[in-house]
Amino acid sequence: MESQLKFICIRQHMFLDQKYVLLLLPNKITLSQFGKEPKYIIELQLSNFISWQLNHQNQIVSFGIIWNRIEKLFHSTQEDLMKLRFAIRNQIMFKTVHQLYRPLSLLGGSNQDELYLCSDLIDNKQYEIKCHAKNQFEDSMSRIYNEIQCLTKIKSDYVQNLHEVFTGENTVYLIQEYLEGVNLNELVNRVTLDKTQIQMIMKQLLNAVRDIHFHNIMHRDIKPTAIVFQNKDSIEGLKLTDFHLSIPIDSKINLREYGTPGYAAPEKFKDNYNEKVDIFSVGCIFFKLVTKRDLFHGKTTNEILKLNRICNIDFQILQIYKLNQNEFNLLKDLLELDPEKRISAEQALAHPYFNNEIIQEDQLMNKQKSLSAQIQLDRSNGVFQTQTNNFEKNIEEFLVDQELPNICAIPNFKVLMKDSIIQNPQVRKKSKLKKSETQEYPQLNFLNHYQVRKSVHQTIV
Repeated sequence: MESQLKFICIRQHMFLDQKYVLLLLPNKITLSQFGKEPKYIIELQLSNFISWQLNHQNQIVSFGIIWNRIEKLFHSTQEDLMKLRFAIRNQIMFKTVHQLYRPLSLLGGSNQDELYLCSDLIDNKQYEIKCHAKNQFEDSMSRIYNEIQCLTKIKSDYVQNLHEVFTGENTVYLIQEYLEGVNLNELVNRVTLDKTQIQMIMKQLLNAVRDIHFHNIMHRDIKPTAIVFQNKDSIEGLKLTDFHLSIPIDSKINLREYGTPGYAAPEKFKDNYNEKVDIFSVGCIFFKLVTKRDLFHGKTTNEILKLNRICNIDFQILQIYKLNQNEFNLLKDLLELDPEKRISAEQALAHPYFNNEIIQEDQLMNKQKSLSAQIQLDRSNGVFQTQTNNFEKNIEEFLVDQELPNICAIPNFKVLMKDSIIQNPQVRKKSKLKKSETQEYPQLNFLNHYQVRKSVHQTIV
């Protein structure tokens, strides 16, 4: 089996150091002394991990593995160790996140995760770190593994990139591409979009959906808060995020009623569905963009959920919004109740709606400038907020418990655990979700409570 990477590393001992040849193979790493069989074999799977050690100049000097419950350190050049780190990322967990990343600020959070802005200590590049609790749910680790595998498989300019993954005692850290801009929910709430800007957003969103479906992945929870822009002052650079519910299209996983009320396809309330659920969610977003109102409007989550399940769409109401024929036809195709007849992302991108250039290039630049002046937002204002809720199966008796975490502005990698419940006056007594206060960075303290946005899309899990 041909190796993908080969270099010499040293295992330091008190009296005599030992040299090993490291071979990176497609599914494992081997460490062998010269002329001998491999002494250490590390399978490249997410249940295993490697740690990294830095010197005072923030250079990687060694990596560590656990062997017979003892950590074994292997030293080599930074160049070789960086090649190894890049080659095996997202195939195996890394440890010691605090050794390689410095927290800068808290971007947002929910019951499922917390999001930080951090910088790489080696090259000072900025990333987002999403912190997942290992024991938030009974199947938390399988969900986390699934998200990592799906993101690793997807290659798209319209999907937030997963850089690498770290594990702690109680938390998994997803190091992701940093997106400076707002999410679509914030944008719609603060800015009046014209038809050209809506067309730009829809084209990028459908490109994202086309790409994930091409890689055999369905998102299952597309909503405005999962759509984030790369830059503060532009609606270009749209990225689809939040793949915590994504699964392979041909997965044998039991399909449950996952999703966000108001954006779920009607077939999601049944036992069987496919990637066309993402297309319906895109239709719900398109409806909101062109009408400035929700497709399923209710005062409470339960009301929205009931309307979403009944899914009685009155297209006659669109007459008052003066949609042109192409807008109307595309919207109907996206919101087709029968998934077999519902348009695909590839077909939607070929729709006549996208054939006409509405404005010239110089006018588009002026729109971008005016939009920049309108958007005085950043992600630290809480635009990445979502809530996760448990509910009973009986549609007439849905209970969506709201449990809002205490989130603060001081940078601190917070670990989520099962053993203690967040103390928050807004928490319902019936809530089943729990959260702990164990911290990876004990030297940093929480001081100011982070203000959670009122208009939050609630994901049903």
